[in-house]
Amino acid sequence: MNTKTLNCDLIEAIKGSLPANAHLSNVLIDILDIGKEAVYRRLRSEVPFTFAEASVISKSLGISLDHISSVSTDKVAMFDLHIMKNEDPFETYYRAMKDLLHYYATAKDDPSAEWYTASNIVPHAFYMDHDYLSKFLLYKWMYQQQGSAMNMKYYRDLEVPDKIRRLQMDYVDITKSIASSTFIWDEMMFLSLINELRYFSHINLITDKEKNLLKEEILMMIDILEDLAAKGEHENGKKVYFYVSSINFEATYSYLQANVMRLSTIRLYSINTISTTDWNVFEYHKNWIQSLKKYSTLISMSGEMQRVQFLKKQRSYVNEL
Repeated sequence: MNTKTLNCDLIEAIKGSLPANAHLSNVLIDILDIGKEAVYRRLRSEVPFTFAEASVISKSLGISLDHISSVSTDKVAMFDLHIMKNEDPFETYYRAMKDLLHYYATAKDDPSAEWYTASNIVPHAFYMDHDYLSKFLLYKWMYQQQGSAMNMKYYRDLEVPDKIRRLQMDYVDITKSIASSTFIWDEMMFLSLINELRYFSHINLITDKEKNLLKEEILMMIDILEDLAAKGEHENGKKVYFYVSSINFEATYSYLQANVMRLSTIRLYSINTISTTDWNVFEYHKNWIQSLKKYSTLISMSGEMQRVQFLKKQRSYVNEL
């Protein structure tokens, strides 16, 4: 495959990743920070995109360079490892969230976009707009990583930077803009969170007052989810589907599909993730997540009795704290 062919394939992939009303040259001018004539020379294939430019485009638009170059095989795939580093956890968390937002921004205006998540713990999109809960998830991760050496021993000692809170809210907002979202819940999803809170309360790292505030937020979150499940859509009209699984999951798995972009994600080590845009991995990942619906009950818009029973059970777990 020659340079000109690769350049043309990249241009086609860029076109496919943009909404119908987007102007290709203007998008590339903004992404690459180069002049209009320089962009036109690349679009005419008079000058090929450099590797650095292709990388920036790939990151900004969620395009797989492996797929374009046809180097991706069934045996080899590139994964991004989003692991929070102990020495500067907030900064690495911030960068990982920024990278994730790039992909969701790509899907934001795509009417064919779909997002599937099979969760054995509470998904990010549910708790990030709750101050105490989002703080607890960060606190728990830091405590697990650093233990007694942790500078912020108590929950109350952790101060989440404003830029992290703003980014979390941006994430919640942008996930609501996906045309179709489907969540498959492990029946133990909320119980896992309750057990974690109970543990930190028992070792006196969370006060009774803080525990009660966290309980209130969990109950509020369940109320919001119940209302959302009954309606089956966000306030902006974007569709949402909820399933409750009859089997348990080993981890939390997600995929995001939009135009030529495919993202597969596995959540691990509490708030960390690994992800890939490899199309072959995506097909396996998507098929496995889709297969979980066979063992699950739809509780959004239908399955009212199952929905009420499931959420009633989750509230009973919370009230036992």
